[in-house]
Amino acid sequence: MVAVLIDDTTAKGFATHMKRFPELYTYLAEIVRRHVSQCHPLILDLGAGPGLLSSKILYQIPEASVVGIDPLLQMLLLAKDNVLQSTAHSFEALQGVSEKIPLKDSTVDCIVSRFSLPYWPQPRESFAEMNRVLKPSGTVVLEALNKEFPRWKLFLIKIRMIMRGASRDVANYHVDAYPHAHTMDEVQRLFTDAGFSILETEGKKKEWRFIVVARKQ
Repeated sequence: MVAVLIDDTTAKGFATHMKRFPELYTYLAEIVRRHVSQCHPLILDLGAGPGLLSSKILYQIPEASVVGIDPLLQMLLLAKDNVLQSTAHSFEALQGVSEKIPLKDSTVDCIVSRFSLPYWPQPRESFAEMNRVLKPSGTVVLEALNKEFPRWKLFLIKIRMIMRGASRDVANYHVDAYPHAHTMDEVQRLFTDAGFSILETEGKKKEWRFIVVARKQ
């Protein structure tokens, strides 16, 4: 688990850097849209960060309500601003952690989480919590950093981020999560142990990230 200690400057710098890659969030939002069939779904963005993914989800599914949960108040304040700038649809930002999600049982249609797994101190409890808040047959779309991604490529990513204007703190915040990441097999096991069935996976063994879509049994 990564110790998360970032200030307002690093949070804003991270949001500014990631806004350069809207296609990453658009792609994941499209996967969420494919796995949501309800007329007015409630979608949980777990580890919402600066709200860039929530914005894309609401653009793709304007009839949805999105709850963004993050432990960092700095990120939630940015999320509110970023979502309001891009959409007038329903968004609520809540401070909370994955192992104790501040929502009632069986209230969520879909959970999406992008790269927050390394920051979860108790993954098994977090996966059990996702099962708890999901409605029957609810889905999880989880994009995760790949533990098997070569370390020398991480160094290149860090250098490239700095060359593109990211501060060292922002680069470290992004790259330092990899040593605490999981393999796809480990994530699938966490899902099945928590009572989910795997619907689909995407990603190769040595790629920098992978996606697992699972359904509550």
